[in-house]
Amino acid sequence: MSPPSISEAYVLPHFAGLDFAYTSIDAVYVWTRGGYQVARDPEDYPLFIAVDEADFDEWERFFKRFDIPVAQERRPPDEVDGPIQYVLEARETVEGDSVDGRPVVSLDETLAFAQDHYATFQSALDMLDRMYEDVDTDTQYRMGPA
Repeated sequence: MSPPSISEAYVLPHFAGLDFAYTSIDAVYVWTRGGYQVARDPEDYPLFIAVDEADFDEWERFFKRFDIPVAQERRPPDEVDGPIQYVLEARETVEGDSVDGRPVVSLDETLAFAQDHYATFQSALDMLDRMYEDVDTDTQYRMGPA
């Protein structure tokens, strides 16, 4: 069995039978419906998901069956076999929304994350502002001279 491709890695958690939600940079990706993908190296591709803390060990066992590294903190690429790793954020409970069939943390949480990392996600904030009526980020992203 070969390691999953990046697109397969986004589908794989759905087969665990456990609650989860994409979070951090993957939440931005999901909420923008794939329209914003921060520069990520296909040879070093962590996926960020929130999981119920009670299910954490089960998640580790699930990904171990596929020989995919799991950690609570992103690991450097030289410590991981293959490009894919799952970074699990254990939470008391996982609550969120669904966008195009993908479980994801709330839009409010995603906006807060993007605003905390404004330099990286300025254009994503502008995109989210245009995509969702109830979002007002006061962001106007422009490339190049005004």
